[in-house]
Amino acid sequence: MITRHRTSTRVVLHTLGIVLAAMYVVPLAYILLTAVTPTGEPIGRLPSRLAFDNFATALGSAQFGTFAVNSLIVSIAATLVQVVLACGAGYALAKLPLPGGKTILLLLVALIVVPPEIVLVPLFLMMVHFPLLGGNDIVGAGGTGLLDMLGGLMVPHLISALAIFLMRQFYLGLPDELGDAARVDGAGELRIFIRIYTPLVLPAVTVVAVFAFQGAWNDFIWPLVMIRSPERETLPLGLTGFFQENSTQWNLLMAVVLLISVPVVALFLYIQRYFRSDVLSGAVK
Repeated sequence: MITRHRTSTRVVLHTLGIVLAAMYVVPLAYILLTAVTPTGEPIGRLPSRLAFDNFATALGSAQFGTFAVNSLIVSIAATLVQVVLACGAGYALAKLPLPGGKTILLLLVALIVVPPEIVLVPLFLMMVHFPLLGGNDIVGAGGTGLLDMLGGLMVPHLISALAIFLMRQFYLGLPDELGDAARVDGAGELRIFIRIYTPLVLPAVTVVAVFAFQGAWNDFIWPLVMIRSPERETLPLGLTGFFQENSTQWNLLMAVVLLISVPVVALFLYIQRYFRSDVLSGAVK
């Protein structure tokens, strides 16, 4: 009876896994099939040939090179800053006797559930009235601030309450004895943070980096609000313009969608080796 029950449980779990995998694989396969369908052939059927030239045609029909550079600049810069700030804030909340640390933690948890659309208008006004930039004076008047600048696109992605909370939980799980031993040897707090604790939380750092890069790379609403010049558009905005110009050429549109997805997938595949559960066990020994 026990063996039969275990077998039934495995069958149910395997079936559920196959169904969930199909929910992700089937749409992706449909996009790929559409992307290699020659122009003029019906969408959703097996094509007569694989038209890989659709990718080159799609890229040549818009300024996707400029859009890609803009997206890379914004995403990489925002990711680096967010990772550094999240690690520093998470370490301070977890390992330092920070006054009001519990209150700050509660505020972070509250900010996690706040939709980003709520702060869209206040953040836009702050960017427009940013002092000493875009023709503004010291009090932020007279110009446009960070409006229509790539620097303004990075601002919402520089700090993440979820990233800080995640890093705080990882640092909290590390033994205090590591820091105490380093202090006895004369190490300063900055060295303990950089050389002792942070190398042990690389899996969390990679998670934060992936989330930060993906959030900045896929962001559409904020660039739509901030950008006025076509040469400063990012890939999501460029994809919208391409769709408006080529609304019936679904094969070219799906080709662009696949190309836009490549950097995020490549980043995840590159850093997945850091997702190891035995990092701490090896270090403590």
